[in-house]
Amino acid sequence: MEVPDPGEVLDVAVSDDGGVRVLRLEGELDMAGVDQFDHLLAADRPAGTTTFVIDLRGLTFIDSSGLRALIMADQSVRQEGMRLIVVRGSDRVNEVLEMTGVAQRIELVDEPPVP
Repeated sequence: MEVPDPGEVLDVAVSDDGGVRVLRLEGELDMAGVDQFDHLLAADRPAGTTTFVIDLRGLTFIDSSGLRALIMADQSVRQEGMRLIVVRGSDRVNEVLEMTGVAQRIELVDEPPVP
């Protein structure tokens, strides 16, 4: 099993369009990046936001804290009556989602929805 590069960090690009907040993740979603992810999910979102899209296509690694952050984000968004969609990432990331059962707990798609 390949060990992730400890120097790689999480980069998150956030965009809002037509009630959809998109977070494009690049790098590693691990303990070091979870706080940033959580903050950007909800920070300064425009009124009228109804859908969140988490794009994992640029993610190279996810650990248990990252998996937990995805599950908690899904629960939080649903409790507010909104929708969370996760775009599948690399084979490596998708394998972790499948093996841990997270893939069955969240809404996974191959391509981001078009607003």
